[in-house]
Amino acid sequence: MKKGILMTALASIIIMGASSCTKCKVCTKTNSPEIRVCEKDYNTSTQFSLAVDGFQASGYVCKQSI
Repeated sequence: MKKGILMTALASIIIMGASSCTKCKVCTKTNSPEIRVCEKDYNTSTQFSLAVDGFQASGYVCKQSI
């Protein structure tokens, strides 16, 4: 019984931790500083995507941050 409760609590903690991860991208361009773009800095995911698209249109290469 205690083992089942412990496993449930552990699973809940892991799920909550994974859902709180912030989606970020790191954009780089030759002779320019690296730019970190995070979804939490925008009101919607659409605004975040538009920001990333804007950097890419300016010649930046954006990759998922770890």
